[in-house]
Amino acid sequence: MATVGRVGLLGAGVIGGGWAARFLLSGIDVLLHDPDHDAERNVGEMLANARLSWSRLTMAPLPEPGSLTVVEEVEDAVSEVDFVQESAPEREELKRGLLARASSAAAPETVIASSTSGLLPSRLQSDMAHPQRLIVGHPFNPVYLLPLVEVCPGDGAAPEAIERCDRGVPRGGHGAASPAA
Repeated sequence: MATVGRVGLLGAGVIGGGWAARFLLSGIDVLLHDPDHDAERNVGEMLANARLSWSRLTMAPLPEPGSLTVVEEVEDAVSEVDFVQESAPEREELKRGLLARASSAAAPETVIASSTSGLLPSRLQSDMAHPQRLIVGHPFNPVYLLPLVEVCPGDGAAPEAIERCDRGVPRGGHGAASPAA
């Protein structure tokens, strides 16, 4: 079974920052794209909150954290990763543009998930080069504490994309989760 060693994140707000903390604390390297110049600081604050929360919940040590790399371009965040999670603001045109760019740059087998809470995946995937690999991976908040994600496929979603979301990374203590768990 393949595991996720590197993820690309698009967006570092409350949800995207939560995803970053979850993956980093699970030992997964993160490539992050966000146009906000404070994105790295925001993720750092989210990571500190996540560490504090975990230290209050368990005495077990966290695994060695993954590394965070902030990149300028969408393509740099997705071109050499095992999984992509988009968490941009809930504006359809913005998300469609990001997902189209990500789909063109990521390997064809890379699953791309959107954290959308109200947009239809069939509309979000309409401009993608490989629309069959888009799923909605809508997390519960705070993402770094709650290992629960609603997974919704779009039109023509490949069964393999959904299956890969459920088996990518071991689950369990210390914040480990599958990419969509």
